[in-house]
Amino acid sequence: MIRAVILLVILTSLGWWLDREHQAGRFQRVDELFLDFLVANARDRFEKAAPSADKPVVLVKMRAADKTEYAGWPPRPLDWQMVLKGLQPFDPAVLVIPETLMWGSPSPEFVREAAEALIPFPSTVLGVEAQVASSADSPAFLGGLDDQLPRFEKFSREFEDVPVLGALIAAPDDLLRRQAEIGISFARKDDDRTLLPYALQEGGRLRPTVLAQAISRVSSTPYATHRLLLGPGAGAHLANGGFVPLSSAGEFIVGAQQTIPEVDALNLMTVEMADALSAADKQHLSGGKIIVIGTDDDASGGLARVHAQALAQVLAMPRIHLLPSYVQWLIWAVTALAGFWLVLRVPKKKALLRGAAFIFAGLVICFLAFQSALIWCPPTLPAALLTASALYARVAGRVKGK
Repeated sequence: MIRAVILLVILTSLGWWLDREHQAGRFQRVDELFLDFLVANARDRFEKAAPSADKPVVLVKMRAADKTEYAGWPPRPLDWQMVLKGLQPFDPAVLVIPETLMWGSPSPEFVREAAEALIPFPSTVLGVEAQVASSADSPAFLGGLDDQLPRFEKFSREFEDVPVLGALIAAPDDLLRRQAEIGISFARKDDDRTLLPYALQEGGRLRPTVLAQAISRVSSTPYATHRLLLGPGAGAHLANGGFVPLSSAGEFIVGAQQTIPEVDALNLMTVEMADALSAADKQHLSGGKIIVIGTDDDASGGLARVHAQALAQVLAMPRIHLLPSYVQWLIWAVTALAGFWLVLRVPKKKALLRGAAFIFAGLVICFLAFQSALIWCPPTLPAALLTASALYARVAGRVKGK
């Protein structure tokens, strides 16, 4: 009885302390390493995810074949203002413009009006044209935009293969930058594949690209908690169980087979005069979608198109299911009961072996649950409780025959 009371006090105190440490993130690294192991073994489920029936991404395209219908080509600020005003009633979750909206200096007419048309959108990402460098030896030219470009806070240090930012070539007009977040817009071809860097290295830091910024916004993942894993098994861990598989260099491979709804921008420019949008267009644009706008026309490798395809591909991937907190507390309670059994019923000479067997069985269950249904339960706390119980049982446990 005395042993049981002592063990209850020890496990309660230990559980309270472990929960505090867990909430503070001090055991998070151990859980993250185990999660990375599980994800590496289930990677095919993310990379080969089937296209989603729900289409949360829409491409609004300005076609070169219709350039006579615009105020100029590439489209001028007046054209962008009209397209953006046509999109306002649909209230997209995120608006993405990978191409750089810059028309020279001094700014032409209607730039201010185009910037004002961005104000109603809750989340907008504008592309900054960039080029990569051959090595990380020389500092990148950022043109005074260092403080405006976000950075990742949590990433593995194996980023030697990540493309190096060489220079920012052109940034959106200053009036537009005040209404949106800007990000590096870059894509490259590798044989028949299109690769979108998720991040570029710059001065020992990692800067997210437009792709990463759009995903961060739609998944509500702050850059401070956005965990980027590079090297073998590379990927980005997002809030709410999201995961983006990447190459070892931190690049996302765009699936050319990913289809996305498309809307002609000209139909949006006539909304105030006559509603040219079809019922299908309205359905595509409604419902808090991610809207990508660009002058890609019908080119398969256009910047806006590959960003839209990549975003649709990511959002079609399965999510990791974290067990609710009450289920985790239930697991901890069962673990505590197992600890009582180790102390009260198992001979002290066998306590460590039985405790190790319990921990191994728990890890196997975690592995099987993740492999079968992507269910994730952090194992650090249950393993710590079982370890403490086994050690106490080894010191003050039952002697065989008594």
